[in-house]
Amino acid sequence: MQNFRQWALAAALLTTAALPASANELAESATQLCDKIKQCTIAQMGEADLTPAMRQRIEPMINSMCYSMRAGIEEVPTNHELYQPAVACMKSMASLSCDDFQDANRVQTPECKDYQEQAEAAMDQ
Repeated sequence: MQNFRQWALAAALLTTAALPASANELAESATQLCDKIKQCTIAQMGEADLTPAMRQRIEPMINSMCYSMRAGIEEVPTNHELYQPAVACMKSMASLSCDDFQDANRVQTPECKDYQEQAEAAMDQ
């Protein structure tokens, strides 16, 4: 469960600046990342050992995180300077292996570091 929190924190990084890309491309990358997080969470807990009751408790938490991550995407301008960096960050995280999600240092991909730096610079302006 601690790793789920790390993933949630990593995904929250993407929403702190709330300045993503084209709604379609960004929504697709957010969906891919959420799917990966669901897959890894269930794999980590052991599909066979995951009781229906446990799944009922876990899935709403993941879905809530995914909903929060996607909230407001439709209202983001497609030409915003942070559009492509945000999409690249989400795609890079979605391409990580479940083992990568076990290490918080690997979740912070170069694309996400770039996005974070650009977002912080934009907020300082």
